[in-house]
Amino acid sequence: MKMKKGIRIGLILLFCVALAIIPISMVNAENRNNNPLLREILINGEEIKPKFDQFITDYVIAVDKENIEIKATPDDPNASVEIIGNTKLEIGKNDIEVKVIAEDKKTTQSYYLHVTRGDVNKANANLKNIEVDGLILNPKFNEKDINYLVEYEGYVEKLNINVIPENENAKIEILDNNNFNSTIHIVTIKVTAEDGITTKEYKLTAKKAGESDEDPSGLENEVMQTNERKEQKTNNNVKIACIALILIVVVIVINMIIKSKKNK
Repeated sequence: MKMKKGIRIGLILLFCVALAIIPISMVNAENRNNNPLLREILINGEEIKPKFDQFITDYVIAVDKENIEIKATPDDPNASVEIIGNTKLEIGKNDIEVKVIAEDKKTTQSYYLHVTRGDVNKANANLKNIEVDGLILNPKFNEKDINYLVEYEGYVEKLNINVIPENENAKIEILDNNNFNSTIHIVTIKVTAEDGITTKEYKLTAKKAGESDEDPSGLENEVMQTNERKEQKTNNNVKIACIALILIVVVIVINMIIKSKKNK
């Protein structure tokens, strides 16, 4: 009888472990070899501002030093990272590309750092908020995204756009906010910082509701793909959390079986 109980416990344990391992394998199979995302970017050991998001690829940054050290950590430890550009900065604007090459050596993703060397406060070209009268931004405005979508109905001559810069001395230009002849129209909000050098552009794709014409700029697809990647990342995190919960339950069940056996 004791032998049978031992075999039974062993089979239960193996079954539970299998239940945990199979989902882990599925998560790893989805992301293995073709993950070109970064987990973190540090400049001189500090987080960049706006705060880094692995789904946002463009950053406008101000520093007051000539030499900077960029540390980019890939989401997949088997991916490689290449820094393209000069980290010995000139006065004014400097463009640096952080290229991630996935383990499969085929899938890549580039992140772009537009770094201004100078007065950090005067080089602030960030917006604090964007509002479009009567319309909803997708995604909701945040400090990191520069690409947004809005849907309108009926006939529109132009969008009533209200923007607030972080630095009140920054200059705002709203470009191409007219001649809405097509079902998809791209409006550019250009911010020129107080230093007159640093610039940042926000893209607003206005789409007529119910229409499916292709966006020539690709901004609609980019926003949708970013949202899909975020959703996939969230789903994977949920799977991992479920797996951890299963393992905890397995440990609890095993402890209960062992205690029950001892009491007998």
